[in-house]
Amino acid sequence: MDKKEFHAIFQLSKTDIFEVRYYRLERNVTQHFATAGASFIRSKRDYWRCGQCQVDLLENYPAAQKFYQKWDKWHLMEMDTDTYREMRDELKDLSAWYNYIVSETEPSFDEIKELSKQKLKRFVKL
Repeated sequence: MDKKEFHAIFQLSKTDIFEVRYYRLERNVTQHFATAGASFIRSKRDYWRCGQCQVDLLENYPAAQKFYQKWDKWHLMEMDTDTYREMRDELKDLSAWYNYIVSETEPSFDEIKELSKQKLKRFVKL
């Protein structure tokens, strides 16, 4: 499996999202893994918090929290092929819990906002 670049955005709620990325940033020589979280303001014109807020943000979303806790040690690091494959397999599991979009390029704010408007999948505690 090639370690293809991707940006995955998961809708946790009508206001909260979780991002998982594996990409090459600007002039970097290698790809790296990163996660981020965000919460929209009520009007969804902007975020009221975003970036490295996963610890607090994911408290109420056990599937996303479990993924984050396992994979955060790889933050800003390049993965070997086996590790990348395992991470992608576990990322697929999140799609059973949350609506999502996956793209080779970073989704626009408007695309993320539209994702946040979808009907939520049924929430089940782990």
